[in-house]
Amino acid sequence: MSDRPNIPVPDELNAVRLEIKRLEDREGELKRLILTNPDLREGKDWVAEIRVVHRTRTDLKEMRAVYPDLVAEFEFPTEITSVVLVGLSEDGELIPARKMRAAAKGDA
Repeated sequence: MSDRPNIPVPDELNAVRLEIKRLEDREGELKRLILTNPDLREGKDWVAEIRVVHRTRTDLKEMRAVYPDLVAEFEFPTEITSVVLVGLSEDGELIPARKMRAAAKGDA
């Protein structure tokens, strides 16, 4: 049951995901401003420090292409559970979430 009265749980989950997306977009914009403008790095309560970390990564796609048997030796099965939202039209038709959200933006 949703914590918000009269809002079905899947509808609230969609609203939360949209809010997270909005906040992530805003975070990206703020990071861009901080990286491109050093004058914006000091606030009243916080200071933004820029740190660069160098890492080494493995190109697994290339490894699979060149050494498929070797990679297969180290692969193992795993199970991932996810919650996928599908829109519901007024007449009960299932609509992919991306189309449902695009239609909702068009109404706004």
